[in-house]
Amino acid sequence: MRDLRVKWYKPKSKDKSLPDEVRGWYNVIQSSLKVILNASYGVFGTEIFDLYCPPMAESTAAIGRDAILKTIKKSKELGIQVIYGDTDSVFLKNPTEEQVETLIKWSEEELGMDLDVDKVYRYVVFSTRKKNYLGVMEDGSVDIKGLTGKKKHMPLFIKEAFLEVIRELSNVNTPEEFEDAKRKIKAIIRERYLRLKKRDFTVEELAFHVTLGKAVESYTKTTPQHVKAAELLKRMNIEVKAGDLISFVKVVKPPHVKPVQLATKDEVDVDKYVGYLESTFSQILDALGLDFDEILGTTRLELFMQP
Repeated sequence: MRDLRVKWYKPKSKDKSLPDEVRGWYNVIQSSLKVILNASYGVFGTEIFDLYCPPMAESTAAIGRDAILKTIKKSKELGIQVIYGDTDSVFLKNPTEEQVETLIKWSEEELGMDLDVDKVYRYVVFSTRKKNYLGVMEDGSVDIKGLTGKKKHMPLFIKEAFLEVIRELSNVNTPEEFEDAKRKIKAIIRERYLRLKKRDFTVEELAFHVTLGKAVESYTKTTPQHVKAAELLKRMNIEVKAGDLISFVKVVKPPHVKPVQLATKDEVDVDKYVGYLESTFSQILDALGLDFDEILGTTRLELFMQP
């Protein structure tokens, strides 16, 4: 399975001669195989697994750690600056092709492992959080590791700001432009926060859109938020069925959600959306050396000083 992923699906996912959608398909497959491979080792350290064996899990982790440490040491011996090491990768600053080829050959001979160049960043920024960094590729695309705020159902109000931030980062080519981008990103987040506090938005902009997986009556053990919104629609004699897209916003009063069709701006729980704003951007800000609360500190003062 490892060879299938490394020697077929992963190279295909990076083959620029293929259309984007085909490369995307290969990337989904190789990512899925990686999850299965990682889980195959992880279950040995899980008590409920029938073949639970802590030494097996510990040995696997130890071998991986030893390989990474030896790779870092060898990179330094070759005169390469190592700027970061992860579970299964090392980040090297501007290595030559010859240095990379030497490192790959060494790994095959000494470790019995295949190394390859996974990504080439124009620049990369690391945060103080473990496994949290952002890098901008040569084509301007932004790769963000460990981003929990990037959700499929993100409201348009926050998604637009998120895309603005990504656009600013992708345009950076120099340290000076990076500092300018940081100022612009702070301004983007301030603007969204102020609009929330002033209720300068439409209900539709703050809507979450979730598909109803089954009939409302079928949800018996738990009632997800979009189902609560669907129940409110049914009480108003609005037909809802499995497969329908339910659009709802967070409101202050119970059940704390309301369908877009029935909600008004005054009912919106603004503090909830400030929380979503923070969860979306906190890891990006951390990698940029910025703090969400500090950005809002100035903004809150601006609100207080307004007549």
